[in-house]
Amino acid sequence: VAICRHPEATFAGFRGVVSTRVGYTGGDAADPTYGSVCGGDGHTEALKIEYDPSVMSYDRILSIFWKEHNPTYRAKAQYKSAIWATTPEQLEAAQRSKKEIEEKYGKVLATDILPAKQWHDAEEYHQKYIEKQSSRWSVR
Repeated sequence: VAICRHPEATFAGFRGVVSTRVGYTGGDAADPTYGSVCGGDGHTEALKIEYDPSVMSYDRILSIFWKEHNPTYRAKAQYKSAIWATTPEQLEAAQRSKKEIEEKYGKVLATDILPAKQWHDAEEYHQKYIEKQSSRWSVR
């Protein structure tokens, strides 16, 4: 699970990404909504990425994540930079990659690396948001 500028559009374009889903995670509210997340319920807007590991590696997903947003910016919970790992191996890989980026650039990253918490799909109007907006702007 990752956060970046328009993560769903970014990750959906890569071979090996099976599906993406926008949602909320990281908080304790039982049924978060966009309104409750904006109100500070502790959840973060996030992206769930389902991928085919025979085509795309987790390390490649991490590489894309680091390149597609500013991991030094510390935002409030709603938009914070975070990776929620779903396995101990993913957690270790994410921690290792964060350390490598910090050493490479000599900066402390604001990105949190955490074990996955309960996932809640965002409202339908958040799904494929950029794609929906682009179709509104196209010339017909």
